[in-house]
This record gives sequence, structure tokens and C-alpha cells, in this order.
Amino acid sequence: MTRLLIAITLLSLSVSTMASAASTEDPVSAQRSIDLSSPQQTLDSFLRSSKQVISAWRSEQFNSLEGQIAFYQASKALDLSTTANRNRNVVVMEKIVLLREILNRIESRESVQFTPLPADEAGLKSRWRISGTDLIIEKQLEGFRAGQYLFSALSVNRLSHQYFLFAISEKQNLAHQDLYQEFILNPGPLLSRSLVMSLPAWSQELLAGLPIWQWIMLLSMSLVSFKAIRFSFLLGQLWNARFNNSKRHWQFGKQLALIFNISWMMLFSKIIDDGIWLYGMVYQISSSLILSVQFVLVAWFVLSIFIYIAILITTKKYQDTPLESSPDSSLILVLAKILGGITIVLLGLYVLEFMGVSISPLVAGLGVGGLAIALAIRPLLENLINGLTLYADGGIKIGELCRYGDKNLYGVIENIGLRATRIRTLERSVITIPNSEFANMEIDNLERRDRRRMEHILKLRPEISVEQLQVLLVNLRRDFLRHPKVEEEPTRVRFMGLGSYSLNVSIVLYIRCRDHDEFMALQEDLLFMLYKAVDQVGAKLAFSTQHQYAGKLKTIEAEQVLKAQQTVQKWHDEESFPFPNFSYSYRYEIKDTSIFPVLTSAVRKDSQFN
Repeated sequence: MTRLLIAITLLSLSVSTMASAASTEDPVSAQRSIDLSSPQQTLDSFLRSSKQVISAWRSEQFNSLEGQIAFYQASKALDLSTTANRNRNVVVMEKIVLLREILNRIESRESVQFTPLPADEAGLKSRWRISGTDLIIEKQLEGFRAGQYLFSALSVNRLSHQYFLFAISEKQNLAHQDLYQEFILNPGPLLSRSLVMSLPAWSQELLAGLPIWQWIMLLSMSLVSFKAIRFSFLLGQLWNARFNNSKRHWQFGKQLALIFNISWMMLFSKIIDDGIWLYGMVYQISSSLILSVQFVLVAWFVLSIFIYIAILITTKKYQDTPLESSPDSSLILVLAKILGGITIVLLGLYVLEFMGVSISPLVAGLGVGGLAIALAIRPLLENLINGLTLYADGGIKIGELCRYGDKNLYGVIENIGLRATRIRTLERSVITIPNSEFANMEIDNLERRDRRRMEHILKLRPEISVEQLQVLLVNLRRDFLRHPKVEEEPTRVRFMGLGSYSLNVSIVLYIRCRDHDEFMALQEDLLFMLYKAVDQVGAKLAFSTQHQYAGKLKTIEAEQVLKAQQTVQKWHDEESFPFPNFSYSYRYEIKDTSIFPVLTSAVRKDSQFN
């Protein structure tokens, strides 16, 4: 299914590319050429080809081979270097009709004459004005069209202004049908002229420069597009909700909705360009809006595809782990967003150029404004780089418990984003720390501990004898070494000195566990063992309290003291006195011989010890 989605994605992008390319491609560029070797030849060639293309348009044969050849030849006489690339058909056709109508009005009064303009610095005459107008035919001095005579870009851009000047002065004396008025009332090649002409007369009236029927179609298409986009996203959400987290590779409802919406906006654009055939400022605004919506949808689609692929990679690596808990999910998602953002920026530059905005000044301005931009986004870049550094260093991952900062705060890493790291504290609140600050903190990753340290000070009443203390130390060492969860080295049970009110015994153990709850359970079991060992030798725990007794203080039983003395003497007699440590053979003999948990423990029924 992943391959199918990728195939659909590539097909959608290729269709979009071909559609944009088709709008500017010369379909018959290699079939015929026109003579543009002089101002008169350029004028004659335009009059001939414009007559043919207008005839094809009137007969609804604009998309035929002959119509496209005539359209291409007529447009070749115009300098369209400043005309935006976005679907030029309607824009160029409007220019052709305007220029033809202006020339028709000149021919109706007198023959067309050329007036040479002042020569350039080299003394060459390269510009001629058509008498009585602002139309200039200019010789191209550079580029692939050097040597050709074209209607200048300035003249092409001012055709509508020139037309309205003629229309105002000759409104009552026009001897022929106004081509431009015919153009604005009729549809493009996708719609039938006869069908539009059969509409009620009121629909042909102009409203804000457009026929009413065009406004109705434009508003209707906009409303239908809005409803279709909303409905497609709703279906995409229902698709994703159906699979939820069980089958993440099937959760591409959003991507399918975006593919549909991109295709729908391409269809909408096609209807606007070649069906309704808007013109003028209304066309410029509507086409810009449609292209902007298309760009947003394509950018959204590109980013969602990168994120979808990142989710697939994470799911494959951590199949049984929720996405938000996967250790590498944030890193993969961040990289996906960065790659998607770079792709969107490149796509945006292409769209700007396609809309007629020159990106050369933008690129040149980066040299001057780059420093200001860099200073403005410095905090963002710092956070981004430090976030990637946290990932690359591998010191922490999502879901790990850490101690961080000077105040020794504790928390679980929930997310490492582009700007900040989110930490869930022990109080269940969420702290957001910028990556630049968090990366410079001292971080203690508690999840990476291979063992847990248990350290206690056992305080005994000073009434016990030396022999009792020695027996207690030996018993504790033996019990701890026998425990299956206690590391052999280092296991320290040492008499460390005299306190103000007690004899102090230092206990330092390392327990084989990482989880805190497991550590607390094991520590509890070891403390029970310690308490039993103290009680067995007749020792008592010391407390830093003061009491006043009316009677005598209870003494330690003499029998237990005698027993301890006999045990120590036996060690001496057998040359097995266990100080400062047990013998290696004895340590090996007793290692891991005790039972944990005890046989009567409730957890043995469903634990690994059963």
C-alpha cells in the first residue's frame, strides 16, 4: 500500500508539472515561423495571424491545430517577457484582441505609418512608433530573439489603456464590430458560444467589467470548490479514524484528500482559464488566488508525505510502541519536517517565478539582507541546531527519566522539537525548555543506569559486645552476597566508627535493576533481611532521643552475648575468621543461594521465578 501511495503521489506531481508546462509550451513552435525581420513585416505577420486566430475562436476551433498555429504566430509578434507564466492563453488572447482592435481602428481612418524614434547611443535606429498611437515596435538586441522586431513589452502592457482612449473618442463612429467587446462577452474554447449566447439578455450585461454570467459561474465554482475541499478532508479524517493506531501504514486519508483537492484546483483553474475565460484584473486576482491555494495544498501535501514516511519508518522500527513514546520518533519527525520545509521553499521560489515575480533581486538581496535575516532568526537556528545536537549525541531519548539543571529537577523527556524540549515533571506538569538552554545543562540520564546504588547507615546501641558486632557484620555480608539481585562487587558492610549515641555500620550495595519501583521492592526485601540479622544477634537500634527512666535500663541478654563470643572463637579455631572479608571460595559457595522472592510471595505465581 505504501508503494501505491508513492505512485499516486508521483503521478499527481507529474500531472501538475505537465499541466504547468503545457500552459507555456509552444505546441507547434517547430512547424511554422513568421517574418519578423522589419517593423512592416512584423505588422503584416501579426495582422494575418491574428485574423486567423480570431476566426478560429469565433468558429469554436481555437484548440484545433490551425487555431493553435495562428495563436502561436500572433503571440510571437509580441514581447511577452513581462507577462506572467501562469496559463497565458487567456492573457495573450486578450492582448491579441486588443492590439487587433486598435489596428482595425487605425486602418479605418488611414493607412498605418511608422515614425522612427531617436537612435540609441550607438547611432542605431531600433524603435518605431505606429503613427497616432503609443504602439512601439522594437528591435531585439540580445537574447535568442535578437534581430527580430516585436511590439515592445511596454506597449503590450499598455494595450488596454490605448484601447480605452480609442473607445472613448470613437464610441459613436465605429464602422465595425468591436472585437474586444465581443471577446469579453463570450466564453473560452471549453464552453459553447451558442450556449452562452442563448442565455437571457440580462446575463450578458456587464457588472464591474465582467458579464453577469461569468460572475455567476465564478461564484458557483468557488462555492462548489469550498464544499468539495471540506468534504474531502472530512472523508480523510474518517478514513484515518477507521484504522486509528492499529494500522498506521493505512492512515493516508489526509494525503488522499490533498491529492483530490490539488486535482480539483487544477480543474478549477482550467475552467477559469479556458472555460469562463476571465480577463483583466479579475482574472489576475482569481488566478493568483487559485495558484496560492494550489501552492498551499501542494506544500501541505509534500510536508504530510515526509511525515507519513517518517511515521512508517518509526512504526517499522518500533512496532509495539506508541508513536509518541518511540525513542527516535521525534528525531525522524524533525528531519522529515526539515526536508519538507526545504522542498517547500524551493517549490515557493518556482511558484514566484511562475507568477512573474523575478527571484534574481531576491537572491541578490540576500547578500545585503542576509545578515539582518540571520540575526533575526539566530535564536531559531540555535534551537534547531542544539535540538539536532541532542539527537546526534544520543545522551537522552523520549521516555527517559532525567535529572537536569542546577536545581536537580527530575522529569521524563516527552518531546524534542525544532525549538524546545518538553519534560513531564514528577508533579505531572509539563516544562518547556528551549533547546539552546537545555543542551547546555548538566543532564543526568537515570534510565541509563545499569545498577542501582543502595546506601544506608545502620546505627546500633553501644551496649553490644565486639563479638556481637562482628557476627552481625558477617551475617549481613553473607545474606547480601547470597541475594540473587545484589552485585558481588562492591558489597560493603563495614563498621565505620562511633557516633554521638551509636555504633555506625556503613552499608553500600549495588542492585541489578533500573526501574525505580523494582529498586524500591528489592531495597525493602534487603532491609527486612538487615532487621532480622540485627535481631538475631541481640543488637538494638539506636535513636537520638533522651529518656528519663524511673527504673533500670534493660540490659542485653547474657546468653546472646555468650553465643556471639563462642561463634567468634570458633572462627578463630577453624582459621576462618571472616575479617576483613570472606575467603574467595566461601564467597563463590554462597553466591546467589538465597531465594528471592520467598516461596510464599504472592508475586511468584505470575513472575519469572515461578
